[in-house]
Amino acid sequence: MIENTFGMNIIPDNDIERLSALKRYRIMDTPSEASFDNIAKLCTQIFNVPISLVSLVDAERVFFKANVGMGNAKEANRGKSLCALAVLSDDVTVFEDALKEPCLMANPNVAGDFGLRFYAGAPLITYDGFLIGTLCIIDKKARSFSEKEKTILAGMATAIMDQVELRLSALDEIDKHLGLSKQADEQREEIYAMNEELTATNEELRESQEELIASANSLANVNEELAASNEELVVSQIELQNSIEEIEASAETLRMITDNMPQLAWMADGTGSIYWYSQRWFDYTGTTLSDMVGWGWQKVHHPDHVQRVTEKVSYHFNNGIVWEDIFPLKGSDGEYRWFLSRAIPSKNEKGEVIRWFGTNTDITDQRKLEQQKDDFLSIASHELKTPITSLKASLQLLDKIKDKEYSSMHIRLIEQSNRSMEKMSVLVDELLNIHRLTDGHLHLNKTTFTIAEMLDLCCNHVRVAGKHELVFSGDKDLQIHADEHRVDQVVVNFVNNAVKYAPDSKEIYLIVEKLDGFAKVSVKDTGPGIAPEKLPYIFDRYYRADHSGQAYNGLGLGLYISAEIIKKHDGQIGVESELGKGSTFWFTLPR
Repeated sequence: MIENTFGMNIIPDNDIERLSALKRYRIMDTPSEASFDNIAKLCTQIFNVPISLVSLVDAERVFFKANVGMGNAKEANRGKSLCALAVLSDDVTVFEDALKEPCLMANPNVAGDFGLRFYAGAPLITYDGFLIGTLCIIDKKARSFSEKEKTILAGMATAIMDQVELRLSALDEIDKHLGLSKQADEQREEIYAMNEELTATNEELRESQEELIASANSLANVNEELAASNEELVVSQIELQNSIEEIEASAETLRMITDNMPQLAWMADGTGSIYWYSQRWFDYTGTTLSDMVGWGWQKVHHPDHVQRVTEKVSYHFNNGIVWEDIFPLKGSDGEYRWFLSRAIPSKNEKGEVIRWFGTNTDITDQRKLEQQKDDFLSIASHELKTPITSLKASLQLLDKIKDKEYSSMHIRLIEQSNRSMEKMSVLVDELLNIHRLTDGHLHLNKTTFTIAEMLDLCCNHVRVAGKHELVFSGDKDLQIHADEHRVDQVVVNFVNNAVKYAPDSKEIYLIVEKLDGFAKVSVKDTGPGIAPEKLPYIFDRYYRADHSGQAYNGLGLGLYISAEIIKKHDGQIGVESELGKGSTFWFTLPR
């Protein structure tokens, strides 16, 4: 009796014909078979789940032809098993979180102690279109299931159905041979009858009868032996075919996984001699298997590292322990990139290493970032130490003359202290701005203002110094809706760079232009300009330009912060420069 716990009709319209199709395969209530068990085990490994079942859905129950992870269970009530739902559709049935499925809330497998949370079942479809069961995977925790994984599960269900068809063909062959033996028995009975009638005639016919009987018995024995041999041959052929298909399926699964993973993968035998690489390895190195087989990988290692790496690899492989190292590998373009390589051993029951599986992960960008951070900390420490040391010296001298009459020395020391404080303030502002940008906390306070008025009020420190003249040109009335403080910060940075890198440019031009939907602000100097090869990196974080071999103070953050401010306004930023003719830094903002 079906006890339906789904609150819906789980019996398809063609269930009578479907049950008839299931019956013809003579597979219900049969013992476990390695060909089905192996595919179920492979499913648990591919999808990383604890349970996989090959289920056949009968009239009132579900029979488990293969069971991995469900103990000794052989069957389940059709009305309680989720496999009853999976035979309602040709598609793969997936419940990523059973607790969110209304039709499963009352199901004992979900609500009870078993705690089913994830279920995916691909139907077993006969050649004439009947759904007789499922290949399903089960987990006690919710998880997502991609379209690619659905395709893989459906493909393995097709492999299960191929095994069912092959099994039926073997049974039919056995029946055929058994039929031949039955025919021999019938012939023997006819001979018995004939011999009983010839017995009435003479002794010679009786002797002939005995000879015929002996011949018939011998023929029967031969037929029985032949049938047994044929049956063993069929079983052997089936097992061999299953083994071949399992190996091919495993190889295809491995190829699919390794070709889609970002790492370069490889396998070696127990001695560490590599015999297989993933396609990504060949794509990166531009080599072939014949180039790399055995210890050929040394060809793409950096000569400064190959001896060290080889010695460490040999030690770990000889001792059967996990190996990990970092080194550069040469790509097909001749350039070296840094990789984190790791290999784990696979051992047999005796604890002997039979193979190694290794991966190489590209960490070049990570190393560059770490190096940038280290360089930044070194620069920041150096840049902060200089004004702090100067401030400390000025304060110490002021402390010594604090009781003396006020003099030009007091004024000079106070001015030096103020300059040191200003340098530290700029450095700290850059550090705070980069921190806000990294954490996403750089918020904009937009207002409508006139660009020319903002430019007239900014950069007063340059005007007071009197070494450079700020010359305005362009649209005096152009207004924008933006964060005036942040835009002012960008202009000040541009002007400060002009003062720093173009000290002989007496005029620094502030230019405002009205474009189609945008306002453009430019800061132009007539200094030495910037080399073309440096222009692509001018707005990068931590980049500090130098001119004619002369280095300048700073953290290399000003232009990077400026670029981020303009991007946050949905604007654009850029630079145009020609050696010997000066540079023009510009940005545009939506009006």
